[in-house]
Amino acid sequence: MWNSYFFQLQKKYNMRISTKMPLVFRFDGRQITKNKDINLLDEYDGSFFDCLEKTARFFTEKYHCYAIFGSDEISFIVPDPNVVIEDLEPNDKTTHSQELIALFSQYFFDYFNHFDTHRKFFWHGKCFSIPEGKLTSYIKYRSRIIKNVMVTYFAKVNRVNNDLGLEEKVQMCKTLPGYDDFSKIQDGILFFGGMKIDLDEFIVNGVKEEVMSDDKADAEIFVDLDDIDIEML
Repeated sequence: MWNSYFFQLQKKYNMRISTKMPLVFRFDGRQITKNKDINLLDEYDGSFFDCLEKTARFFTEKYHCYAIFGSDEISFIVPDPNVVIEDLEPNDKTTHSQELIALFSQYFFDYFNHFDTHRKFFWHGKCFSIPEGKLTSYIKYRSRIIKNVMVTYFAKVNRVNNDLGLEEKVQMCKTLPGYDDFSKIQDGILFFGGMKIDLDEFIVNGVKEEVMSDDKADAEIFVDLDDIDIEML
């Protein structure tokens, strides 16, 4: 009786993900933007940005999925969740989100942190399914949030008035030294299958990406843009 009671409580707060819809793993770095020892604008080998890029490349190739990253966050969007589930081998092949994020976050934590042996970065993690037709919309949504954080960060570093709206801040930032390089990363970086792909083209036009593998060179993927309105945080 008691075993059943507590098992039901456990199930009540443990959502199942769909194995037929894209699966998202989203990670936000804990206290990263407030850490004075980290500069989110640095792209040198071993920087926070560089470690995110290497991690995105590794997992998107391993799970044949997308990743969009920037500022202190990264999202993996897995078109076929079964690829991840089979690799993680959750208890009894469960599709409960809590177990999947618990397993994947440990894998992610270990891989990301092996690039820096002097400190550890911790992460807030979430796992959920999204409708297949909303994959591009989700990437657009995360890109907009990344831009908001990155522009605010760039403006703060350069002592620009942060009370301005996003587009006003962008216009102010365009006049500052270093903006040309910053503009290449302000919207986030998109990976698919271990390769960087053009984010603007993906969002505006949809992308037909040829995916090369060891034994197949003719696999293709189409993604169309959903017309959505983005409301800034």
